[in-house]
Amino acid sequence: MNPIKILLTASNGFIGSYLGAHLKNKFTVTSISKSEQIDKGDYISVDLSVLAGVRNFVDNSQKFDTLIFLVGLAHKKGKGQEIDEFRRINKQTLVNLLSALEEQKKLPNKIIFASTISVYGEKLHQNMYNEESNKNPFSPYALTKLEAEEFLLEHYGKQSWILRFAPVYAPDFQLNINRRTKAAGRYYKVGKGSKKLSLCNLENIGLAVQGILEDKVPSGIYNISDEIEYSYNELLKYVNAKWVVRIPTFLVKGLYVVGKMMNNIFLKENATKLISDNIFPSDKIRQFIDMPNTLDSKSTNNNQQDEQKNSIVK
Repeated sequence: MNPIKILLTASNGFIGSYLGAHLKNKFTVTSISKSEQIDKGDYISVDLSVLAGVRNFVDNSQKFDTLIFLVGLAHKKGKGQEIDEFRRINKQTLVNLLSALEEQKKLPNKIIFASTISVYGEKLHQNMYNEESNKNPFSPYALTKLEAEEFLLEHYGKQSWILRFAPVYAPDFQLNINRRTKAAGRYYKVGKGSKKLSLCNLENIGLAVQGILEDKVPSGIYNISDEIEYSYNELLKYVNAKWVVRIPTFLVKGLYVVGKMMNNIFLKENATKLISDNIFPSDKIRQFIDMPNTLDSKSTNNNQQDEQKNSIVK
C-alpha cells in the first residue's frame, strides 16, 4: 500500500516544523513555505497569497491525498496591521490554494485546517466553550480565521477537519505561557491566581493530525487542548517564578471597562482572559483518539529555532 501523500503548508513555522518531522517517517510529506530559500527535495518556496504562483506550483505538482493548512498571521506578528492584511493571509491563501487544486482536478480527499479557540471570543460570564458555542471573535486574527472556517464548511465541508487550537506550548516554546504570567520582566498574577485556562501541548496536535490521517476521526470541527486545565498559580509554578506581583482583580476589571468604552479590542480581550476562566475542552475528539500530553509530559521535540517560533497559530 502506497503511503499517504501530504501537502504541508507553513512548514518552516513552529507547528509546521514539528508536524513535518513527526509525520515524515510514516507518510510522504511535501512541505511548502513562503520562506525564500532554494527549492530542495520536498521543500518548496511558494507565496500562497499570489494566485499565479500558486497555480504554477499546482500545475507542476502531484495530486496529494491530504492538505494540512497551517498558514496564519497571528496576533503578535499582525500587530498594527489592517484587517485586510489578516484576511489576505488567513483566508485568501486558503482560497487560492484550494481553487488552484480544484481547477487542476487535484483536490485532496482531506483538508486539515489550523484554526484557533479565539473564534469563540472571551466573555466575562462564560467560562467554558465547546465546538457548539456561539462564535464572537474580537481580533482581526480571530475574525479572519472564522471567515476561513466558514469558507471551508460552505465549499468543502465533508472533507474538512477544522482544528481549533488552544494556546500552544512545548518545553522549548513558552511564549503562550509567558504572555499569561509575565509583563515588563516581572511575574504576576491577578487576584488569587486561581482562574483556569486551557493550553495545548504541541505533541497533542501531532496525535490529532495522525488520528485524522489514519481515518480514526470523522470530519468536523474540533477543539484541540490538553485533557486538564491549568490555574495561573500552576503556570507560575511551572516557570519556577520566585517573586510574583499580585494585581488586584478590580484593577483589571477597570481596564476591561475602559477597553469596552474605548472599543480597544486588545485591552478588552486580554483583561477578560485574566479575570475569567477560559476552558476549551477537547472531549469531542477524545472520543476517537488519545491525547495524553500535558505540562508535566516530557517532549521529544527540543530542537526548534527561535525564528520558527514566531509564526505559531494561536
